[in-house]
Amino acid sequence: MQQNHIPTQPSIKKAIVIGGGIGGLTLARAFLDVGIDVELYEKRSLDAMLSGPGGIFIQRNAIRIYQLLWEGKLYNALYEKGGKIGKGGFFSQKGRPLYINAPEFIQEENLGICLLRPELQQILYQALPPDKVHTEVAFEKFEDLGDRVRVSFQDGSSTEGDILVGADGLYSRVRASLENCERLTPPVYSGTTCWRGYFSGAGLPLDPEYSWLEFWGKGNRFGYFDVGGGRFSFYAFQNTAMGGDDASQGGALPMLRSLASNYAEPVPAIVNSLGEYPIYRDDIFDREPLGQQWGKSRVTLIGDAAHPVQPSLGQGGCMAIEDAFELAKQLKQAGDRTQIVSLLREFEASRSHRVAQVFTSSRQVSQLGQTDSTVGCFMRNWIYQLTPTWLGDLQFKWLFDYHPTWG
Repeated sequence: MQQNHIPTQPSIKKAIVIGGGIGGLTLARAFLDVGIDVELYEKRSLDAMLSGPGGIFIQRNAIRIYQLLWEGKLYNALYEKGGKIGKGGFFSQKGRPLYINAPEFIQEENLGICLLRPELQQILYQALPPDKVHTEVAFEKFEDLGDRVRVSFQDGSSTEGDILVGADGLYSRVRASLENCERLTPPVYSGTTCWRGYFSGAGLPLDPEYSWLEFWGKGNRFGYFDVGGGRFSFYAFQNTAMGGDDASQGGALPMLRSLASNYAEPVPAIVNSLGEYPIYRDDIFDREPLGQQWGKSRVTLIGDAAHPVQPSLGQGGCMAIEDAFELAKQLKQAGDRTQIVSLLREFEASRSHRVAQVFTSSRQVSQLGQTDSTVGCFMRNWIYQLTPTWLGDLQFKWLFDYHPTWG
């Protein structure tokens, strides 16, 4: 267990967090750990907040943070519930290995944990006193009062605090308010849609050597990963126009069966097992990075509200977790209230390069995986097959060089 001593007592008395997703809940716990009181507001009901489609990767860079929060209890809970990220990699549509990755490349026994999103949300929520989380309360606007910030909600209520943090996702109302607009400009469509869900691995021809696999086809790809308890989460991407639905094809399952028909096992077997499980469909978007300043005055952003990325690296949630920890770490240094604004800007600048790098790498991997020309697919697969594993590892190793500490 990493050392968990948290020095100093910050002068910030109360933070207001908008958004009850991964970033917001993690931030609330981190604030409490450094002695900052917090009020978290979420527009959805509690049941909706604790739900979510498919599974999620909490990779080693992010899981290290949970070793430091709440005396390590979050870390322990995640490993008790989820599946460890072990050996895995990219395969061709016909099942030929292209790049195989193992935890040894960063001298670890595993690369983190995967679990279903509702289970992650439940674990994070249970790490907070119930009176800190307010659901079915929608953000309306904020006012900068100089020495504090006032937040107003759509039901007519309001609250005040020393800072406001928008952790409210891709269509962040806090970010829109910062930009003095009713709604943000539309995000950038990736050109792909995604189906996701989960399934039981019982009776399926899954190779026990791998905890995760991703198969690359022509304009589409299919992946799955262990989320613990004999269960697996899947995802499938397809190049398509924005705003489509599955109704014209008779539902999501026929669409996935059509996609899987050109893939090697276990992809067809997985799809054929999905009949009893819910399948979610979403178009995939991102936004260009904001640069070195994400907020102004006593207001800042974290996670998808500041830097949404495509899910190709499995690092979107991890970046929100990193943001949450680094923001709490930065603000615990505020021995004087006059430092708050400058510390918020320092936090944003310190995170800007890393999240921009994740944004660019996520787009690059997505473009490779979604290549839709015959020549492009041949060249992609050929290059990956000829690339030594150690060289392939270098494209991801920098992600895991992040080692959080309170010091």
